Amino acid sequence: MKGIRARIIAERTLRFEPYEWPEPRKEEILVRLERTIVSAGTELANYTGLDPDTRRPGGWCYYPWSPGYGGIGRVVAVGPDVKAYKAGDRVYGIFNHATYGLLDTRARFALPVPEGLDPDEAIFARMAGVSITALHRATVALGDTALVIGLGLVGNLCGQFFALNGQNVIGLDPVESRRKLAESCGFAATLAPSEDLPERIAELSHKRGARVVVDAVGQSPLVIQAVELAAKWGQVILLGTPRADHTMNATPVLADVHRRGVDLIGAHEWLYPVLKRSDLGNALTIEGNAERILEQIAAGRLKVKPLLSHKIHPLELDEAYRGLLDRKEEYLGVVLDWTQLAED
Repeated sequence: MKGIRARIIAERTLRFEPYEWPEPRKEEILVRLERTIVSAGTELANYTGLDPDTRRPGGWCYYPWSPGYGGIGRVVAVGPDVKAYKAGDRVYGIFNHATYGLLDTRARFALPVPEGLDPDEAIFARMAGVSITALHRATVALGDTALVIGLGLVGNLCGQFFALNGQNVIGLDPVESRRKLAESCGFAATLAPSEDLPERIAELSHKRGARVVVDAVGQSPLVIQAVELAAKWGQVILLGTPRADHTMNATPVLADVHRRGVDLIGAHEWLYPVLKRSDLGNALTIEGNAERILEQIAAGRLKVKPLLSHKIHPLELDEAYRGLLDRKEEYLGVVLDWTQLAED
C-alpha cells in the first residue's frame, strides 16, 4: 500500500515522505488510519531536539524519526496466521502519523472500537493511557487532595482519573484557558502560580494539604516545587519525563523529602507490560488500561470532547507543533484526520 508518513529529520524540521507498506506477514495486520493524535510531550521534545536521544546514534528517537503516538483505523489486510482480525475491522492502537500502520499483534495490541464511538473522542484514549499511570502509582483514599501541575492533555486527563476515583483535585497552570477547561472537566479548583500557593492549597484541602502532587509537565523545577507543595507523608509522582538539564543544589530538596517523609515516584507508562496475558493474572497492562479507558470514554465518564482544540489535515502537522509550543491559549488537543488526505 502506498501513502505518506511524517518524519522529523532535524530540530524543528518536519517532512512528509512517500512510503510503501509491505503486505502483512505472519501475525501482522495493516491498518488504514482515520485519526492519529499528537503528544505535546514526547513529540514536541523530539521535534525541538530537547530529548538528547534525537542526536545520539542508536537512540530511540535519533533523526530521522517517525512521530506519532496512537491511531484509529480500518484493517485492510491481515497476515496468514491472523485469526482475531479481518478486513474492515475498526481498531485502536499505537501508530505513527502515516496513511497506514503495520502492527504485529504478537507485540502490540489492536483493540476493537465500537462503530458508534466518535473517532475524534476515542483517539484520546492514547493520551489517557499515559495519564492513568499516575493514579495507578498513587496511594490515596476517598477525599484526599491530589494536586496536578500542568493542565495540558496529560494533566487534565490525569486529574479526571483522580476525580473519578474520589479525590479532591486541584490543578495548577499559568494558562487561564486551561484552568477553566480543567474545572469544566471535574477539577474541584485550579490555581495560577503565585507566592501563596501553600496557603491556597491548605484552604482548598480543608487544611490537610496535598496527599499527592503530580508533575504532568516533565520539568525538573516543577518536581522541586511539587516536593515543596506535598503534605507530610505525601507523594510526588513524576508523570512527565524530565529531559532538559537543570543545575541546582539538591541537598535542601532531598533534606525536605527526608524530614517530611515525602515519596518520589516514577510513573512512566512503559513500566507496565504492553499486552494482556493469562499468566499475568490481574496485573496492570497498557492494553488493559486502554480497554477500560475506551469504555469510560464511550460511557461519557471521561470527558474528552472539550479537549479537542484542533482537528487538522495531516499536512498541517508542522503548524500544529508550533502552535502547541508557542500558542498554549489556543492549542491543546490536536487530532490528525487522515480521511481528509484520502479526499484530496
